[in-house]
Amino acid sequence: FALPASRAQKAGWKAKILTEDGVRVMVNPAEPLYGDIKLELEEELRIGKEGDDREQFYRVRDIAADSQGNIYVDDMSNGRIQVFDPQGAFLRTIGRAGQGPGEFEYPTLVRFGGREGRVHVMDRYRRINIFDRQGVYVRSLVPERGFTDYVPDEADGFVAVMSTGSDEELTSFHTLSRLDANGKVRTVLAEFPYTIHMERREGGATLLVSTGYEMSLYAAPLPGDGLVYAYPKDYELVILGPDDKRFLVIRKDEPRPEFTAAERAHFRRIPVPKLNPYFFGLMTDPEGRIWVQRNMNVEGKRGYGPIATEDKRFDVFGREGAFLFRAVLPPNTRVIRDSLVYSYSVDEDQGLEYAQRFRIKNFAD
Repeated sequence: FALPASRAQKAGWKAKILTEDGVRVMVNPAEPLYGDIKLELEEELRIGKEGDDREQFYRVRDIAADSQGNIYVDDMSNGRIQVFDPQGAFLRTIGRAGQGPGEFEYPTLVRFGGREGRVHVMDRYRRINIFDRQGVYVRSLVPERGFTDYVPDEADGFVAVMSTGSDEELTSFHTLSRLDANGKVRTVLAEFPYTIHMERREGGATLLVSTGYEMSLYAAPLPGDGLVYAYPKDYELVILGPDDKRFLVIRKDEPRPEFTAAERAHFRRIPVPKLNPYFFGLMTDPEGRIWVQRNMNVEGKRGYGPIATEDKRFDVFGREGAFLFRAVLPPNTRVIRDSLVYSYSVDEDQGLEYAQRFRIKNFAD
């Protein structure tokens, strides 16, 4: 295992490479190979206009970009996906509010995949709606259990982070499951407790109380139909190959993070979690780098629901498992591809929401 030499590389930086049950394990030190890198971002496109029905969004929940650079804005409360070309010109609307075929009850996630690279949209009631690249409705499916995230695979199935557990026993779990094209579970790849607070109420109802600091399972696609998943009780990332077998495990040697006074004050009357998660999300790019979000940057805003209020801080790992650098990206970043970053923002004073594309000016460096 070797890394390229660089003037920026820390002298004496060392990682340990182990083998556990036949799987390579990369154990990184707490500090990255190239330190903190300031990404010089320049906003080059902003979409959103008051009074223009095609560009006036309400409660954007996701933004995606396809391989041609077209931009997909998940306009949740308007019940639609708005599609724009790389220059920001409106192309089409996918779906509309409703309960019928090709309609949405609050769309929340946009993904691309399957054998034909179709557009997949999850709506509030855990249904996946599938469209072709021209926005023509193909079909819908409802997986046999609720899910929080999903990745279409090359066989027209899915890998999903699914919710299981029992209200009677006050248990909740996240499972990483591979589903067939109809949403039936074929294989459970991993399972972890979802540490949301649960209380029994009068009449037998179960109350769920979220702090935002729950231990949640995260997953993201990698080039070649691979996958990375992670559970933030430990600083460990697991890479699966196309055969769903462990290919690489990435660890970072870092003390457990403690709750700050400000974080504890945020809980107020909500039961304080026992452990502070190491991270709060995963993102990948086409080069196979893994971006691990280190801060919980979302809070509730009246009229908008949960929105990001500060920049995302990331640890960035290479496809070989080395902890490369730390970096900061805009609050609602959803996609990073080559030198481009796709995000969205909320102007509370103007009551407007925007889809944005930034260029990393020093990306080549």
